Amino acid sequence: MSRARYLPLLRLSLAFGFLLLVFLAYFYLVIDHLIVWLLPVWLMLFSASYCAIWIARIVPLMSRQSASGVLDEISVIPPGRVFIYLTICKVVLNRDDAVLWLSLLRRVLAGLVLLVLLMSLCIALSLLSQSSILELAAILLDLVLSTAVIWLEHSQSSVLACLIAVEVANRLAGNIDKTSVAVTAFALAQILCYAMALAVVIVLDHINLSVALFLFLLIREVLVSALWRLILYGANEGEGYPVASVGPTAVTAESDYGRNGF
Repeated sequence: MSRARYLPLLRLSLAFGFLLLVFLAYFYLVIDHLIVWLLPVWLMLFSASYCAIWIARIVPLMSRQSASGVLDEISVIPPGRVFIYLTICKVVLNRDDAVLWLSLLRRVLAGLVLLVLLMSLCIALSLLSQSSILELAAILLDLVLSTAVIWLEHSQSSVLACLIAVEVANRLAGNIDKTSVAVTAFALAQILCYAMALAVVIVLDHINLSVALFLFLLIREVLVSALWRLILYGANEGEGYPVASVGPTAVTAESDYGRNGF
């Protein structure tokens, strides 16, 4: 880690987030209520600022250790190679406590949305005679899923970035720029997840924000699970390995930071 170029990840992320907030305010004036449909896009853009840095640290670190043979030597310990992967990712993500503060920021944002949800509930109940129960339920469901996306997108993006970085570092050989490949793969995965969710909504001819947000979270979870199994297969780990039995995104529960604490 000491060989990597130091970047103030938290400050860079907050600066990028401020710029996104300015653009968000501008686009809100242009497209009005449709801005809600772009919520996952704005969140993924914010996540990209620090996930790209994490990938740029994990891939060279693993590549150097693998090329020098150190990774093979320390992988003979009883927990196995996957434990080494998780340790490397945790070391990178917890540098300067960036993951802790970013996770806290997401929870604060989710809490604010939840507060809006409760206020909307009170207003809707006062106007219950002018609207149907189904309309009220639809609004509440949209707000609940929006809160879930704000909260879970960070952890899903962080885990996805780590898994892609580990997989690229292990699979690619030669003089290929692994970092660029990993960052590109991460960006494509982010784009395709929401694009697939929107495509399903359009194909089903059921334009509904709740369905799109739910599919967005579900597709990303499936992708994380697939990458986790692929890494386990590459590491020749059996199904009985204790970390594997926990599940792909639940591995971060080992940390005091909850699901976001690599």
